Amino acid sequence: MANHIHRWKQMYEEFLLGGAFSIGWECIECGKFVSNSELTPAGLDGIVTSRKEVTGPHGGCGNTSDGRPYRRQIIHEDGQLEIEYAEC
Repeated sequence: MANHIHRWKQMYEEFLLGGAFSIGWECIECGKFVSNSELTPAGLDGIVTSRKEVTGPHGGCGNTSDGRPYRRQIIHEDGQLEIEYAEC
């Protein structure tokens, strides 16, 4: 996708022993990823949204609070939680 304004969501990864940590930012429009280690004082070019996404450890499956395996958990800008369950 050429010449668009990036709309960034914050990406998290579940820690093997529980909890999650921020790993970077991904553009909702084109999928470009910027890791936290690549950020400069200038910040991100575009719009930072309130959308957040959690993946399982190392991009694999994690477990929800009720123990069900998931691939991704997404908190949309309107606050709605979407869980993509998986068989892992």
